[in-house]
Amino acid sequence: MTHRTATVLAAVLLTAAAGASTATPAQPATADRATVRYLPYTKAAYDAARGKKRVLFFHATWCTNCKAADADILGKLAEIPEDVVIFKTDYDKEVALKKQYGIISQHSFVLTDSSGKALKKWAGGKLSTIISKTRD
Repeated sequence: MTHRTATVLAAVLLTAAAGASTATPAQPATADRATVRYLPYTKAAYDAARGKKRVLFFHATWCTNCKAADADILGKLAEIPEDVVIFKTDYDKEVALKKQYGIISQHSFVLTDSSGKALKKWAGGKLSTIISKTRD
């Protein structure tokens, strides 16, 4: 490689690198954006979703109905409305939340308002139920 070829190659690489650093990042794929609408419950994530319709899904790993609902939601992530966030809430660990919302069985759901007050509570269902309860 001659000095001139090396100089031209270096200039091309620098130009490409400069263009790459100013490029806007790619938007996440639809599934990635939908994934942020079905999250494990944490207080920080729940608080960050204020302004959206927040649904707590009290899930237990040993519950067959919970597993079916979880699989249904995961299989239809793109169908979760953009203004809804579903929080998969550990039934066995989130004792304070169960007490706060009067939850006595797993596979229960709570739709909350922006202050965390329960608007609706129900037991059972899949994603279609969640969507209908957030639209009523």
